[in-house]
Amino acid sequence: MNRRCWSGVVLVGLAACWFTSCAPTQRPASRSAPAVASLPTGPVEELKIRPKQMPPGISTRLQTVVEHVRQRDLLTTNAFWTIFHGILGLGPSVTLRDPETGKLVPALDYICGGGELRGLRFLPTKHGLDVQMGPLSVGQGHQDQFVAEMIQWDIAPDRRFLVQGQQYTFMDFVRQSQMQARTRAKQELSWTLIVVGQHLGTDCRWTNGTGEALTFEDLLRYELDASVEDAPCGGTHRLFGQAWAYYLHTGRGHPATGVWREVPEKTAKYRDLARKWQNADGSFSTQFFRGPGNAPDKQLRINSTGHIFEWLALALSDRELQETWLEEAANALCLMILDLKDGPIDGGSLYHAVHGLLIYAARRGDVDALGPSKPYLPFAPPPVLHKSE
Repeated sequence: MNRRCWSGVVLVGLAACWFTSCAPTQRPASRSAPAVASLPTGPVEELKIRPKQMPPGISTRLQTVVEHVRQRDLLTTNAFWTIFHGILGLGPSVTLRDPETGKLVPALDYICGGGELRGLRFLPTKHGLDVQMGPLSVGQGHQDQFVAEMIQWDIAPDRRFLVQGQQYTFMDFVRQSQMQARTRAKQELSWTLIVVGQHLGTDCRWTNGTGEALTFEDLLRYELDASVEDAPCGGTHRLFGQAWAYYLHTGRGHPATGVWREVPEKTAKYRDLARKWQNADGSFSTQFFRGPGNAPDKQLRINSTGHIFEWLALALSDRELQETWLEEAANALCLMILDLKDGPIDGGSLYHAVHGLLIYAARRGDVDALGPSKPYLPFAPPPVLHKSE
């Protein structure tokens, strides 16, 4: 099956015991029924055996889930798609295991050093380096996805990559991203906002490889006008890219005027939809932002809740991250991941989910939950969204 991460796992068992008090039910009177004695009114006898309970507090649960996911081995036989999602989820400390020798190697070092993976192909161009798209669930799935996901862990712009015997740097990917971006053709520029904005600035101007004069705000305008509901992964990548660009822009001292004013407005709109369709257990709709959805499929539930939560953890204000509905969502996501124990979980779903949980933990100051995985964020100090307050 594609899009499955069939790696071994050390079991993490958590049992939640919930008790409800059941009042006696009233039954119809019967002429032949004996009289019922009244309940004693004295002190209630205490039972000495206590149930095993869930560890208290979201911080402990976050820590448990991160450790659980870390113990799902990534292998050199896994597809590039799965492996770079693993780096997104847990950071550059993620290792690959050679199933034949058992040796471990840092995943990013393996990729940078020219290691071979199914679906991995870097393509030299006259502008820099591109990343091959597809095959589906094996290679890169979205334009500029790999580069943007590495940026989310602050990969150095001069990090070297060995490609076809030649040395390149990470900036070669960035320049290619800039030069292939177009607003007069159908493209998915959600990830491009992160790549170009992070390394070339949200105020940059250029002429792309087809001769189209562009500004960064043209890319943002294109993405704001595009459909969220019809976009891949429920539109969460589109919203994530806009939020990342917004915080870069305002964090570098630029005013939130013109097209930038629409980002917090859109964030507020979809935040409200996520909360409106939130299920009773804290998970988000399996229909994303299209309406209510509570499908029983566990993979789908992790996919939708994980993607929405990842965006919310980045986009919302400090105050909102402390609200009960977000903690309920984080708790639901933790329980869904642990519920599958050692079963397979789709790599994209799993690692977007844990990336969201790490962003949430970092912004709440839950240091113990992070371990060696402290995600890079595009703001310091954390943001206050004008419209989402």
